[in-house]
Amino acid sequence: MPETNKENQWSRLVDAAREAGATTQEEQDEAAPSTFISRVITLKEGLWKFARTVLWRRWSLVAALLALLLYLTFFLVLRSFSPNSIQSPEPLSLPQPPESE
Repeated sequence: MPETNKENQWSRLVDAAREAGATTQEEQDEAAPSTFISRVITLKEGLWKFARTVLWRRWSLVAALLALLLYLTFFLVLRSFSPNSIQSPEPLSLPQPPESE
């Protein structure tokens, strides 16, 4: 209910702002026409948040698995070229001294 008293400073300020184009008509929160529609809108927003969370988790899982696969590949490739994997030749053994009687 708008106030009819034009001498009120607040009303004068609001009127001046409207004339300057700062505000439009009195802004009111538009409520949903029914509770069913508001529930559908809430459900839609909840499903969208859930879908984003699932997609984010799925992509992070894929990225983690790819990183693990890359790590194992490099690990096995570098391990195959390490000096420990190359078999060293048998050490030379000196001949046994002759048995004396």
